[in-house]
Amino acid sequence: MPECSNCGERMSHNDETTKLTEYVCARCHRTEIVRKPAYRVTPSATGDAAAVDDDD
Repeated sequence: MPECSNCGERMSHNDETTKLTEYVCARCHRTEIVRKPAYRVTPSATGDAAAVDDDD
């Protein structure tokens, strides 16, 4: 866990998504968001990736 750049206290893991991780300081309540360098993208359930034309 990173140290708070404001007060030097060890930050707590607050939240995590596929794109970022959020840390919060318990002492001064500073929030830091760390973006992930890469994340996996899955196709949507509606099939937006490919359209099929069956009108032939």
